[in-house]
Amino acid sequence: MFDTNKFKRAVKDWVRNNPNASLDELSDFCEELIPPSQFGNYAWLIEQTTGWYQHVLETRKSAKLFDDMESEDVA
Repeated sequence: MFDTNKFKRAVKDWVRNNPNASLDELSDFCEELIPPSQFGNYAWLIEQTTGWYQHVLETRKSAKLFDDMESEDVA
């Protein structure tokens, strides 16, 4: 039986340990977590997770741009 809670914990740990990882790297990691016999039933989890991570990356990028703009205003 595939445990989605373990999947989510593993993804959170992976993101903490790989803060500069790409979407493809996360997708590969997620694929490794899902047993082949369960892949069809849980492929949606990969799409959901990569969508969430894309949002995280965009938020980080926006925050960095904002910080850069503020530091230029101060200088």
